[in-house]
Amino acid sequence: MPIQCFRLVALLVFLASPLVSQAATDDLDQADESQGQAAQSTVARYQCEGGVRLEAAYLNLPNGDSFATLEYKGHLIPMHISQSGSGALYVADDEQNSYRWHTKGERGRLSFMAADHTAKEESILDDCKELPGLK
Repeated sequence: MPIQCFRLVALLVFLASPLVSQAATDDLDQADESQGQAAQSTVARYQCEGGVRLEAAYLNLPNGDSFATLEYKGHLIPMHISQSGSGALYVADDEQNSYRWHTKGERGRLSFMAADHTAKEESILDDCKELPGLK
């Protein structure tokens, strides 16, 4: 998938996300007009164990909210930032399809946790390293 197309799709997924409220949109408009701040977006490509590649589009809003959309095995996975002890932890918006993307520096790890209170997190892709050239 071409990078420009991925960015557009990731942005559309973000805008369609139920987590985006009118308040967040108002905060973004106010920040743009009054403080000169703007949302920051980046796209990164990662190579993981076994040669598997993964792409991620990140969006950071001036109000502190952060979102990511992963492209993995032909599927787009919209995510929102969650509390993490170290690095950044993004959790899928779809609780029934609960992927987790944990990044720290230029490394990442993709895991899955079923929507069951007794479920344990299962690793899907380990040792993902960001590839140069997309930022």
